[in-house]
Amino acid sequence: MERLNEDLWIYILNYLPMQDQLSVASVNANIQSYVRYFWRHLKNVHLTVEVLEDFRSKKSLMSDSVPYWAGSVQNLKITRGRMQMLRNLHAFSFPHVQKLDCEMEYNLDYGDEETMLLTVLFPNLTHLTLNSSTTGYHLWRWKQLKELNLVWCEYLDTFTFEEVFKNLKLKKLKLLYYGYNVTLDSGVTDITYCTTLEELVIDDHHLLGEFLPRLVRLPNFRRLAFYTRDYYEGLLHNLAKVAPLKVRSLLFNDAFWSSERVTDAMGKMSNLRRLVFQDDDIESQLLHTVCHKLKHLEELHLLKMRDLPTPNQLWDMVGACPSLKILNLSSTKLCQQFIEPSTSYMTRVFVNRSSPLTLHLSATGLDPKRVLPAMQHTNLIISFEPIKLDIWSTRFVEVGFDPNL
Repeated sequence: MERLNEDLWIYILNYLPMQDQLSVASVNANIQSYVRYFWRHLKNVHLTVEVLEDFRSKKSLMSDSVPYWAGSVQNLKITRGRMQMLRNLHAFSFPHVQKLDCEMEYNLDYGDEETMLLTVLFPNLTHLTLNSSTTGYHLWRWKQLKELNLVWCEYLDTFTFEEVFKNLKLKKLKLLYYGYNVTLDSGVTDITYCTTLEELVIDDHHLLGEFLPRLVRLPNFRRLAFYTRDYYEGLLHNLAKVAPLKVRSLLFNDAFWSSERVTDAMGKMSNLRRLVFQDDDIESQLLHTVCHKLKHLEELHLLKMRDLPTPNQLWDMVGACPSLKILNLSSTKLCQQFIEPSTSYMTRVFVNRSSPLTLHLSATGLDPKRVLPAMQHTNLIISFEPIKLDIWSTRFVEVGFDPNL
């Protein structure tokens, strides 16, 4: 190892987790100098459970390592931290940390004190993910926060919300328990004091009452995603009453279950441009009815569908959507018979189209060498390239809005 030059050491250290970096630094003074040079330029640090245990068991290890990367780190992740660890870190300065992902061990006696210490340690945060026993108190102190993720913070108390959301200028907020038995009271509507909010991810049962209408009236609000078990039908029905023309996109992931009440609501969202069903069921007749009503629909994504309409039914839907630009059937298993009987029917549908349609067939099992010659048409573009969608969980609905309407 002594024969390795500095550049090679820096290359190797880029691939080593922090615990291994600490071990390498203890080999000898020469190698330690390479590691410390590397730390002085380090932007991303993950303090794992193992690293924090090493810090606890070897008292000098923290003081021999943290000062070298504290001044450069911008993104910090802490896994299962404790109050004493935060107190020990108080001896150092972290002026450039902007993103913090912090999971603290649950401690009801110190939850808010931990939050207070975090605001002192990392005063310049713009992005925070916090999993702790906090009630929400002291969160308002991070004046530069743009994105706040509070996942599994079981002891959040809405009495703190007014102060937090009147003071913060957030763009993105995530408040999730994934259906866990935590119910925030009507004080959750105080989130709407944050008039800069653009995106919210939340559990569906927190959106009941006046929260949803107040949310969609925020001047910059453009995305709502909610994990759902029971309330998606009622929420979309209410949305169709209070702001149907604002809705520009809908995405269902394992959350639709062929509901006539929801398709009736969708039919009232006449400005809808994008409709996505993934790993869902929708009856062909319901889907055709929706497409017939949505004259401005530009994208229809039917992904990993359990029961897909017949080819002729699909082309009927294309014919009912004169503005449709994308039909995405990716990740839905199709057989060659899906293509061959439909070509003549497809040709009749395209006669009346003024613009081309792109048909996406990625991961469908179809052979491009057989599909492309069989489905040639001037108004049809066939792609086997995947379209990336933000699928962050099972059983969720995502609604995109036009804040200008």
